[in-house]
Amino acid sequence: MRGRGASHHRSDKNIIIVPPGSPKKVVSIKLEVDIIREIDEVWRKLGYSSRSEFIREAILYYAQIAPILRSVKNRSKDRIGSLRNNLVDEEFEDIL
Repeated sequence: MRGRGASHHRSDKNIIIVPPGSPKKVVSIKLEVDIIREIDEVWRKLGYSSRSEFIREAILYYAQIAPILRSVKNRSKDRIGSLRNNLVDEEFEDIL
């Protein structure tokens, strides 16, 4: 997902397709100065041509991976809840 001219043409359900030459719109955000300094260091080290290119790819990457991370997190919560219920059931089995 790094570098110049990267395109987003894969079509599985977690991939955002961005055809080359798609129109762009300016989105203004406020970030702490320290975060901007870090971002500037990173995009230059990784060979991006601009801060905007780096942030655009970072947003696309996160938008694609966030649903996967959320799914894993939810499955973990379900497993923990199930384990907790089993432990509680075992602990109070004699009482019930």
